[in-house]
Amino acid sequence: MKSTPELEKQLKKYASQGLIVSKPENNQHLKLSYKGSGGLIPEKWNVKIYTTGSVVCVDHQILQNILRDKIRSPDSSKALIEIDEAGWGFPLLGVMVGVCDGSEVKTDMIDVSFFQNPAYKNKTYLREYARKGYNIVTEYFNARPDTHRIEICSGYENRRLRTFLREKGFEVNVVEIKGMLQDNLEKIFRDYVYDLFEEDLAYDPKELIDKGNRSQVAWLYKRALSWGRKHTPHLLKSGWKSIGESVHVPGGLL
Repeated sequence: MKSTPELEKQLKKYASQGLIVSKPENNQHLKLSYKGSGGLIPEKWNVKIYTTGSVVCVDHQILQNILRDKIRSPDSSKALIEIDEAGWGFPLLGVMVGVCDGSEVKTDMIDVSFFQNPAYKNKTYLREYARKGYNIVTEYFNARPDTHRIEICSGYENRRLRTFLREKGFEVNVVEIKGMLQDNLEKIFRDYVYDLFEEDLAYDPKELIDKGNRSQVAWLYKRALSWGRKHTPHLLKSGWKSIGESVHVPGGLL
């Protein structure tokens, strides 16, 4: 997407209204940068316009709504469904998708094989994640576009699911997931890992980073990776270049 004078004018208008705020960076190639101020436009949302005219944005739907002056409050008459993930940055196993209706959390796993090549190179995990997430939303919780709205985490793994839900007619807002879903999902994933390995290897990177413990996240990641290389190399996310180049199993490189 390329920037236009009208888009930049609209962004400045929304900034003057306090719906977005400037996000300056020390980058000579960056012309404009904004993030959401919360409320109508979530803090997790951001857009960057470079001097070349290129636009990088977390959620282009919100950007299009800004351009068309169609930013609206969520429809509070609809029941809320929240979606998040666990295990994305964990070197072992696949990724867990979690969906919550405010009273219950339902999960499903995307198998680790989707994070091993050739599947990983083809990014088929995004399609599988979207399929399983959509099934929970519509089949388990019986959510429909006329009765439910969606709040979903901004993570990369959620993008295809987010787009698919919108194509099906759901109102979807990108937010930072907190509360019941985040707390329970991380516990469910941690218990899943422990039940499988009988080792307390999983951790919540979001919680640790929020507390300023980035070094602990790195240590826990290396600990889980080391354990996996020794005990279960076939269950590592070996599609990741940093892991796959040094993971050997019977029969060759994984």
